[in-house]
Amino acid sequence: MAIHGSVPNAMSNLRTASQLTHLETLTSQAADGFWQGQFRSLRLSSVFQPVVTLGTGRVVGHEGLVRLDYADGRGATPFRFFSGGLDEAGLVELDTLCRLLHVRNFQGQAGAADGWLFLNVSPLVVASHRRHGEFLANMLDKNGFDPARVVVEIAESGVQDGDTLADAVAHYRQVGCLVAIDDYGVGLSSLTRLWSLGVDIVKLDRELLLAALARHEERRLLPGLVEFLHDCGALVLMEGVETHDEALLALEVGCDLAQGFHFAFPAPALRGSAQVIPIDTLRTATSTPAGAAPMPSWPDAWRVQLVAAAQRLTGGATLAEAAAPMLDDPALLRCYWLDGNGIQRSDSLLGANAGRPRFAILLDQSGSDVSGRGFFRRAVANPDSVQRSRAYLQRGFGVACVTLALTAPLAGAPGVLCCDLAWRA
Repeated sequence: MAIHGSVPNAMSNLRTASQLTHLETLTSQAADGFWQGQFRSLRLSSVFQPVVTLGTGRVVGHEGLVRLDYADGRGATPFRFFSGGLDEAGLVELDTLCRLLHVRNFQGQAGAADGWLFLNVSPLVVASHRRHGEFLANMLDKNGFDPARVVVEIAESGVQDGDTLADAVAHYRQVGCLVAIDDYGVGLSSLTRLWSLGVDIVKLDRELLLAALARHEERRLLPGLVEFLHDCGALVLMEGVETHDEALLALEVGCDLAQGFHFAFPAPALRGSAQVIPIDTLRTATSTPAGAAPMPSWPDAWRVQLVAAAQRLTGGATLAEAAAPMLDDPALLRCYWLDGNGIQRSDSLLGANAGRPRFAILLDQSGSDVSGRGFFRRAVANPDSVQRSRAYLQRGFGVACVTLALTAPLAGAPGVLCCDLAWRA
């Protein structure tokens, strides 16, 4: 049985190796260092659009997009070719060539910690991933590119069969990639199907944003959709953000990430992951007066621990020393300290049992601004009283959490001691 089982896999590997060899003959590196491709009468090149966090404005990734030009310099429309202008063989070749170019051009610029590369995969390739799906894994391996830095984008509307979509999502996650559902909210989008897929990121279509700006009913419902997607364990990315008002709405409804012309136009060069796109006006516009949050009984024991840790800080202990007794608790995700302006001034101390953050690049770091969070404002307004947030998605870990916060000085400076705890209903 083992011998028979190995034959299809060996054949698949040979086919993929041959495919890669063929595609490499279609690529060349220009004098400026960027890779280009040749597909029939078209010249292909890569451009990248930054993906930013709405909480901090930090660049956490780029979507690879293709530019097509004819030999005479006239631009061609990618949509025409990817939406039915080619036969299956041509479409697969174009799709895989694009991904090879994006990986090479991204890799040539990005450092080891320069965020995610978002790669679109044609619905045809998704639907026939058993024949074509091995290409991505082998191509990444041959180029020495970590699959964990790749976000495979799948347009839900392009794959109508639920079992096929679920198999494809499972396949790309097995490869080691993150998976995003693209253009969600158009066509026959299904909440039930999305719940069962367990994807990492959902990209909301721009049409949802425009509808919410145009009609009060849609604006009222959009936060509920975002909350549902968070409950599914997915980050929410608003795409197609072109104006300040659209960016403001994406922030108001709770989206985690965004991309669009408002933040940056696609370009061959990457934005550095440490670069911050200013969104201070968004945070200012969405700040609201501190309001009392309900304080249910859970987790009373943690309030006692936080008070004890704050007392140790006041007595001159370092953050690591003060938090040490809490780190072994299985509920603790992380502990950190904010200054009086809501700026994180410490590294996150991770719980011993928290595991590796699922979205480590989104975990708040020293310098992150959380001054708009209700738990911080209430902690400042109510010194010496433990404040608790409502349950929300801890973006770095990708799980529901609550935050406890208490004023406590560190090295004599006033601030707020916080801990994120895995939520228990």
